[in-house]
Amino acid sequence: MILRLNKNKENLLQRDMGQINSLYQKQQDQKQFMQDATEKSKEELNQKIRGNASVDTMILYDHFFQGIKTQGVKQEVIISEINTKLEAKREEVVEAMRKRRTLEILKDRDMLKEKKLRERKETAIQDEVASNLWARKT
Repeated sequence: MILRLNKNKENLLQRDMGQINSLYQKQQDQKQFMQDATEKSKEELNQKIRGNASVDTMILYDHFFQGIKTQGVKQEVIISEINTKLEAKREEVVEAMRKRRTLEILKDRDMLKEKKLRERKETAIQDEVASNLWARKT
């Protein structure tokens, strides 16, 4: 019963960790998207500069890059917070797995102890039967 409860708790923790990991991956993907957009926009800007871009266009790109930079800083904070939660949940999962494994070992030991006790009782009964048979023959 306790072993089953611990296994259920472990499964719930693993599911939670999976959800956090999924969120972490989405945020990493978002960060990568922003980096890719920045690189693409830099290439576009360089092409427009070669083609005599207007000051308004330059200002527009500058604002875009500042916004991406600000969002990148926010994204790093979000990723850091999620990573902290992920590591904490990972530790909880490892602890739950350790507890479950300990209970499994104790259960196995108890079953082995019961089996040996049962075997001793069966041997004692067989010895008693054999002794009674031997006593009857003599």
